[in-house]
Amino acid sequence: MKSVLHGVVCLLLAAIATGQTPKPAPTLKPRASDSNELIPNSMVAPDAPVITVQGLCEKPPNSNATPADCSTVITRADFEKLVNAVQPNMPAANKKAFATRYVTLLVLAEKAHEMGLDKNPDFDEQMYIARTQLLARQAAEKMQRDAANVPESDINAYYQEHQSDYKTISFDRIYVPKQKQLEAPAGQPNDADAQKKREASEADMKQEADKLRARAAAGEDPVKLQQESNDFAGTKAKVTNIKIENVRKNNIPTTDVSIFDLKPGEVSQVFSDPSGYRIYKVAEIKDLPLATVHDEIARTVQGQNVKNAFDSLEKSAKTTLDSTYFAGPAPPSLRNPGEQPAKQGTTAPPPPGKK
Repeated sequence: MKSVLHGVVCLLLAAIATGQTPKPAPTLKPRASDSNELIPNSMVAPDAPVITVQGLCEKPPNSNATPADCSTVITRADFEKLVNAVQPNMPAANKKAFATRYVTLLVLAEKAHEMGLDKNPDFDEQMYIARTQLLARQAAEKMQRDAANVPESDINAYYQEHQSDYKTISFDRIYVPKQKQLEAPAGQPNDADAQKKREASEADMKQEADKLRARAAAGEDPVKLQQESNDFAGTKAKVTNIKIENVRKNNIPTTDVSIFDLKPGEVSQVFSDPSGYRIYKVAEIKDLPLATVHDEIARTVQGQNVKNAFDSLEKSAKTTLDSTYFAGPAPPSLRNPGEQPAKQGTTAPPPPGKK
């Protein structure tokens, strides 16, 4: 029965491997609370049967002969070896259902063997693919585990090289919308007069944003300036606080990240997007301690290590594909079905219905 058992294990692993993408492999540790683990004082000995299937045994292909003592016995050690190959640290509560499914696989596999299906021409090819997938998955997981061993020196070096990414900024932000809140203009949305009014409104708001920026740089209260912006735009919102604290660079619009180059008290240029204008007055910029971002950097370096390992592996494979065999689809043709291409120097006939 060992050959069938081995084949089913391969199928189980192949099914798990198929369609999976590489993911960081966690460090798996034995679960002491799992009563089914191999421990010296276990109630079930390693060589004790835990699954017995009467009537299941290996028979010659295309034969109905049944040996007198026909059964398959799986010991605890064999079963846990299978479990660890498929899903290490499987919860004890899941093992009974897994055992039931495993017996079903054994029965089906033996039936396929009796029917001679393992002698089909494509069987060896499918087993080859399954084996290749399993080996590829295990290689990818090993590469990921190796990449996860990030030395502290690499973490420190990355922190020093990218220290600008590990800062927080606090600021007052003045927002100026691009359009005033006016009554909806008469006519269609594409009406020329309505378009002129929108353009004039946007020009007014841009001019107002430039004035507010200059006044902020001169030292006026940003909260007061934000209120004036709201009033100028025709909104009724009252402003009490516009301070935003401890923001990372990745939470700032990419067009605005130059504010990290400013000093406390300085005012930025006027930034814009389709909806409005933004003005920042920097209050404070702080460096995040390495201890705060240590794990984040470790994950970043690990991801880079994985990518570098896979990129190097791909570059090592000098692949050439036959351009004739792997030719792309022919470009679309405007000719009618069955119509021959026009000879060079002649004029192609007009399409049907055209003169």
